[in-house]
Amino acid sequence: MSLEKRADAEVKAFEYNAKEGVRAVAFIWFLRRIAGPLFLVFVITLVAAVAVNGVIAGVLCLAVFGGPFLVLWMFTYRQGSKVLEYWKR
Repeated sequence: MSLEKRADAEVKAFEYNAKEGVRAVAFIWFLRRIAGPLFLVFVITLVAAVAVNGVIAGVLCLAVFGGPFLVLWMFTYRQGSKVLEYWKR
């Protein structure tokens, strides 16, 4: 009986490691290919709007891009904390 429990525990540990490993690889891919460039575009657009058209244009740009920026930030922060928690184990 204990051999079966041990085997079940090893299977669960393997499944957990496989799932979290895939999450880590997918998160790194997402960060490098999608989130990083989007963050850069948001910041460059905001700086360019302020530099070229003034503070009012910067505030309007922030109002337009603020929502998508926050959604992307919250998603990457949550997934990043899960990946870091897995790596610390």
